Amino acid sequence: MLRFSIVIPSLNQGRFIGDALRSIAGQNHPAVEVIIRDGGSTDDTAQVVKGFGPLVTAFVSERDSGQSDALNKGFAQATGDIFGWMNADDHYLPGAFAEAALIFEADPEITVVYGNWITIDEAGRSIRSHYALKARTPHFSYENLDSYNQALFWRRAAHERFGRFDEKLHRLMDDDLILALLRNEGPARFYRTDAFLGAFRVHEAQKTPDAEIDAKHRAEQEYLDKKYGFAAADSLRGKYYRLFYRWHQLIDSLVVGGLKYTIAKARSGLRKRGGVL
Repeated sequence: MLRFSIVIPSLNQGRFIGDALRSIAGQNHPAVEVIIRDGGSTDDTAQVVKGFGPLVTAFVSERDSGQSDALNKGFAQATGDIFGWMNADDHYLPGAFAEAALIFEADPEITVVYGNWITIDEAGRSIRSHYALKARTPHFSYENLDSYNQALFWRRAAHERFGRFDEKLHRLMDDDLILALLRNEGPARFYRTDAFLGAFRVHEAQKTPDAEIDAKHRAEQEYLDKKYGFAAADSLRGKYYRLFYRWHQLIDSLVVGGLKYTIAKARSGLRKRGGVL
């Protein structure tokens, strides 16, 4: 039986963390540990967590240097076979653990399982669906699977190769994780499932804007481009890779989501990037 270790970084998310924990309890998986690293919340987070009793293996509330620091401390405590990271305002969808466990158990060569996800509003109502894309070796910081931490699981061994979350990052820790896993594990060891695994909540107090890419986001993208030695976007090689990525992104989106979904996704992407392809 594979044991799941789920790390939840949190700061003043008392109104949402109960939904996150209920989504883990609702998986009905017999071997799960939940590690919450709280940055010293002043709301009712501690009281909400206490209400879940033994579901929560560890709850530590103390000041930290940011989300990456909290994640590093949380995964240092993890003892499971399969790792997952969920933010306190997001949640897993029914059957996510069973789907991931089935894939990992069937093929020991698979080290990362990822899938589709949805965005939800403050009340937990579904806003839109997002379809994960095929895993490929990345050439830019924004090249990922269109599947983020709430719909992603990885083996302990893959985490050991990944190492630590970069504490210089405060927005794009998820992109950094996926980029590192793609490079370390190789796309062949990723498994994309058609199942919807997680939900990302959109609300006014969230750290990362959903509507547009702001200056902080761009600065961290530039940092990741340098960190991984990616080609300059305006270089000949960079232009080739960009065209290659956009073409495959278009084809993948059409295959998994259809024409209407692809058009909506393209419009959303253009809006976020200020009209830049």
